[in-house]
Amino acid sequence: MTGFIYNIISILSQGLIWPAQWLSPKMAAFVRGRQNSFDQLAQTLTQPGKRIWMHCASLGEFEQGRPILEWFRKKHPETTLVVTFFSPSGYTVRKDTDLADVVVYLPWDTRYNAKRFLDLVQPTSAFFVKSELWPNYIEALKKQHVPIYLIAAQFRPNQLFFKPYGGFFKRLLQAMTHIFVQNQSALELVKSMGIQHVSLSGDTRFDRVMQQSKGDNTLPFLEVFKKQARCVILGSSWPEDHDLWLGIINQYACDQLKFVIAPHSLAPKEMDRISGQIIPTTLRYNGSESTDQLALSHAQVLILNTMGDLAKAYAYADLAYVGGALGTTGLHNILEPATFGLPIVIGPHIKKFPEAIALKDLGGLYVVHNESDLRAIIAPWIDDANTVQTTGNTALNFVQGHIGATQHIVDYLSGHR
Repeated sequence: MTGFIYNIISILSQGLIWPAQWLSPKMAAFVRGRQNSFDQLAQTLTQPGKRIWMHCASLGEFEQGRPILEWFRKKHPETTLVVTFFSPSGYTVRKDTDLADVVVYLPWDTRYNAKRFLDLVQPTSAFFVKSELWPNYIEALKKQHVPIYLIAAQFRPNQLFFKPYGGFFKRLLQAMTHIFVQNQSALELVKSMGIQHVSLSGDTRFDRVMQQSKGDNTLPFLEVFKKQARCVILGSSWPEDHDLWLGIINQYACDQLKFVIAPHSLAPKEMDRISGQIIPTTLRYNGSESTDQLALSHAQVLILNTMGDLAKAYAYADLAYVGGALGTTGLHNILEPATFGLPIVIGPHIKKFPEAIALKDLGGLYVVHNESDLRAIIAPWIDDANTVQTTGNTALNFVQGHIGATQHIVDYLSGHR
């Protein structure tokens, strides 16, 4: 009965979301992008052979799955890799990744779409990342006896999987061939349901960000912008984050202390708003090679109108603020700045983010509720950068102490191919 209700809701929600494509460019991409998924698959998957399918909700989940895709590329280059996304923010940035042979939006979760998708892809294994599990796709995979893996899984007691009435969702976990969880609490939750095909691997993001920090993080436009100045980056920031920082930016931004704002949303309205309220010399950078280099050099505040640059941009920072936790949108990736040994500042809403809680307990980041809290950190740092460097070192050590998830997973896969 629960499955029947789920499918009714799924079909109805698809119809309700359809008109939203005319409300914003992001919703247009969300709706219209799925219209081409089956054609893209049919045109690309023309040769027989082994195929791996990985589904990622968005960009963050792709980064968690990325080390596994890299392993397949290196160890099994003959395997065709298919990546699907639910969100435009993931698809738009990674649609051309060389780690996949085809990247598409996941068609809406209906029984018809799931069967059609699997008929086209014919995966030999399927991977879901973190916690986004689609019932019709999993049921179809199970019927075709395709191994299903859940990697970097993160669970909380209040999720439907663990409710007395959550039997329908519990069966999704039971259908997995193996579940790789991030931490001990998730392991205990899953085992409390009587599920034994689970192991503690850790979070593959630690491996990914450590790899990122050791790679080539050169961004020529930031070389020109920063020069010898100290630099604060606001990463994946939201309007409430901008409001928190505007007073500090207007007071302190200068040729010796520069600020980079990398908004999570590239909505022109918000960029216009913050540009209009920032007093120091400000420039929006859209990735164009024709950007005025002199203007870039003289700017004291740089607003990034690009996607995909943030992880490398942290290499140029001296302090990072990671957005999302001041409001209710959800904290973004703190491991990217942590792996560069940066002092990190975030908002207070972190109960769903175990790495943030752990780092806070270790003294590896600062939590602020308002501008007064923020000033209490920034003002001493401006006078002496060493006042917060211990925090940055703690963050780096935290990342280094949690690598190894990828090796755990690939060791298992190597023994079960």
